[in-house]
Amino acid sequence: MVTANEALRKYTSILIQYGLDEAADEAKVLLCYVLGLSTAQLFAQPDRELSDEEADRLNGLIEKRVSGVPVSYLINYREFYGIGLYIDSRVLIPRPETEVLVEEAIKFGKEWRKNKQGVMKIADVGTGSGAIALALASNIPDSLVYAIDISGDALKVAGTNIKEHKFEKKIELVHGNLLQKISGKVDMIVANLPYIKEAEVPLLPVEISKHEPRKALDGGAAGTEIISELIRQSAGRVNEGGTILIEIGMGQEEEIGKIIAGALPGAQIKLVKDLAGITRVMKIEISSFDI
Repeated sequence: MVTANEALRKYTSILIQYGLDEAADEAKVLLCYVLGLSTAQLFAQPDRELSDEEADRLNGLIEKRVSGVPVSYLINYREFYGIGLYIDSRVLIPRPETEVLVEEAIKFGKEWRKNKQGVMKIADVGTGSGAIALALASNIPDSLVYAIDISGDALKVAGTNIKEHKFEKKIELVHGNLLQKISGKVDMIVANLPYIKEAEVPLLPVEISKHEPRKALDGGAAGTEIISELIRQSAGRVNEGGTILIEIGMGQEEEIGKIIAGALPGAQIKLVKDLAGITRVMKIEISSFDI
């Protein structure tokens, strides 16, 4: 029988051979998953022997990983903004850079609360796994989040996560295209929508292009088609003093800025960069002239 330490070395080496940048971490995550151990428990039991069944299961997961299946789909788990999420191939895997969008939304929520009373209504457009909705509901008091997605399958995953974290009273699932199924106005729109050009999707790494849902990636010919439609639908849908926060792709701010100017005249735009210095979020501030 192989020990945990031997298995870790073996499968790290295999993942390195296949060019995976985070080979050691991924081998450790998969080994912990199979053994049902935390990282600390794994390192405390280096000589723990794997049963034949555990060894076969681990080998199967490694084979799937080298074929391109993302680790999050293999273990059905991803952490986002400190929240553990159930994840499978029905939804896009939440990215760390999207936490920039969440930070801006929470910051706005706290400022809004200083001057407003009542429930803050938030539309999370393209909710996917519900990651953003849960992060906002957890950190913005007295808020109601509409978790919207065009994919019924994605909403099932979001529903699982919302139920797991007991946020059914603060998050409402909405099956629809962007804002079409939302009646009345909201105070904030937050959106992480597809923004990759249609022609570039097949050129992405295989773990993305072949395994993550294309609908969650493909932003049309220019990469901005769905974002543009959201901006157009947002006219008259945000309360005075509200905001729209949209995650965008590299270099898209100028084109999207023109769309905003046409659809929301008078709106103020702020660009927010991520840690790499790339413009990641466009913040659109709504005044009385835009409603």
